[in-house]
Amino acid sequence: MDQGADKTFYTVTMARVFTSQGRYADAIRIYRYLLDRSPDRSDLQDALDAVASRLAAESGKWPGTSRLIERWVRIMLRRNAIRRLRQYHAKR
Repeated sequence: MDQGADKTFYTVTMARVFTSQGRYADAIRIYRYLLDRSPDRSDLQDALDAVASRLAAESGKWPGTSRLIERWVRIMLRRNAIRRLRQYHAKR
Protein backbone atom coordinates (compact mmCIF):
# COMPACT_ATOMS: atom_id res chain seq x y z
CA MET A 1 0.00 0.00 0.00
CA ASP A 2 1.15 3.45 -0.83
CA GLN A 3 1.84 5.76 2.12
CA GLY A 4 0.27 8.68 0.30
CA ALA A 5 -2.75 6.69 -0.84
CA ASP A 6 -6.35 7.74 -0.39
CA LYS A 7 -7.32 6.80 3.14
CA THR A 8 -10.99 6.15 2.23
CA PHE A 9 -10.48 2.42 2.55
CA TYR A 10 -8.62 2.61 5.84
CA THR A 11 -11.30 0.77 7.77
CA VAL A 12 -11.38 -1.98 10.35
CA THR A 13 -12.83 -4.29 7.71
CA MET A 14 -9.94 -3.62 5.34
CA ALA A 15 -7.45 -4.20 8.15
CA ARG A 16 -9.12 -7.54 8.88
CA VAL A 17 -8.99 -8.48 5.21
CA PHE A 18 -5.29 -7.67 5.07
CA THR A 19 -4.72 -9.68 8.24
CA SER A 20 -6.52 -12.69 6.78
CA GLN A 21 -4.36 -12.40 3.64
CA GLY A 22 -1.17 -12.30 5.70
CA ARG A 23 -0.50 -8.67 4.74
CA TYR A 24 0.29 -7.75 8.33
CA ALA A 25 2.27 -4.59 7.60
CA ASP A 26 -0.67 -3.15 5.66
CA ALA A 27 -3.09 -4.08 8.43
CA ILE A 28 -0.81 -2.47 11.03
CA ARG A 29 -0.64 0.71 8.96
CA ILE A 30 -4.45 0.91 8.90
CA TYR A 31 -4.85 0.17 12.61
CA ARG A 32 -2.32 2.88 13.45
CA TYR A 33 -4.14 5.35 11.22
CA LEU A 34 -7.45 4.51 12.89
CA LEU A 35 -5.91 4.74 16.35
CA ASP A 36 -4.56 8.21 15.55
CA ARG A 37 -8.12 9.29 14.90
CA SER A 38 -9.70 7.39 17.81
CA PRO A 39 -7.03 6.81 20.48
CA ASP A 40 -9.61 5.79 23.07
CA ARG A 41 -10.68 2.65 21.17
CA SER A 42 -9.15 -0.27 23.00
CA ASP A 43 -10.49 -2.72 20.40
CA LEU A 44 -8.25 -1.14 17.78
CA GLN A 45 -5.25 -1.29 20.08
CA ASP A 46 -5.96 -4.96 20.83
CA ALA A 47 -6.25 -5.73 17.12
CA LEU A 48 -3.02 -3.83 16.41
CA ASP A 49 -1.20 -5.77 19.13
CA ALA A 50 -2.49 -9.08 17.76
CA VAL A 51 -1.41 -8.30 14.20
CA ALA A 52 1.97 -7.00 15.36
CA SER A 53 2.61 -10.25 17.24
CA ARG A 54 1.67 -12.24 14.13
CA LEU A 55 4.11 -10.19 12.08
CA ALA A 56 6.86 -10.82 14.61
CA ALA A 57 6.12 -14.55 14.62
CA GLU A 58 6.18 -14.70 10.83
CA SER A 59 9.45 -12.79 10.53
CA GLY A 60 11.04 -15.28 12.92
CA LYS A 61 10.31 -18.12 10.49
CA TRP A 62 12.27 -16.70 7.55
CA PRO A 63 15.83 -17.43 8.70
CA GLY A 64 15.10 -21.15 8.73
CA THR A 65 13.35 -20.96 5.41
CA SER A 66 16.18 -19.05 3.77
CA ARG A 67 18.66 -21.69 4.95
CA LEU A 68 16.51 -24.39 3.37
CA ILE A 69 16.33 -22.48 0.10
CA GLU A 70 20.10 -21.98 0.08
CA ARG A 71 20.61 -25.69 0.71
CA TRP A 72 18.19 -26.58 -2.08
CA VAL A 73 20.04 -24.31 -4.52
CA ARG A 74 23.39 -25.88 -3.62
CA ILE A 75 21.93 -29.37 -4.14
CA MET A 76 20.47 -28.38 -7.51
CA LEU A 77 23.80 -26.91 -8.64
CA ARG A 78 25.60 -30.11 -7.64
CA ARG A 79 22.98 -32.20 -9.41
CA ASN A 80 23.44 -30.20 -12.61
CA ALA A 81 27.22 -30.52 -12.36
CA ILE A 82 26.94 -34.30 -11.95
CA ARG A 83 24.56 -34.50 -14.92
CA ARG A 84 27.02 -32.55 -17.10
CA LEU A 85 29.88 -34.83 -16.03
CA ARG A 86 27.83 -37.92 -16.91
CA GLN A 87 27.01 -36.45 -20.31
CA TYR A 88 30.67 -35.65 -20.87
CA HIS A 89 31.76 -39.17 -19.94
CA ALA A 90 29.01 -40.72 -22.07
CA LYS A 91 30.33 -38.89 -25.15
CA ARG A 92 33.84 -40.20 -24.65
